[in-house]
Amino acid sequence: MPARNTSDPRHWRDRAAQMRALSFMMKDDEVVTLMTDLAADYDELAERAAARRTNESKPSTKGSPSQA
Repeated sequence: MPARNTSDPRHWRDRAAQMRALSFMMKDDEVVTLMTDLAADYDELAERAAARRTNESKPSTKGSPSQA
């Protein structure tokens, strides 16, 4: 299995989609709830990864002279 980049939001969105798809096959309501909660957590990780990617693409202002 190839290594996945956990900084890539798609990685976490894919995991969330897989978890939701698997949850549809479960018969135990507790398991379904647990799996859908995990999918929501993966969605949150995707959002965080996307935010990090956005912040990393912004130019750094460190060391630049301040404008008065």
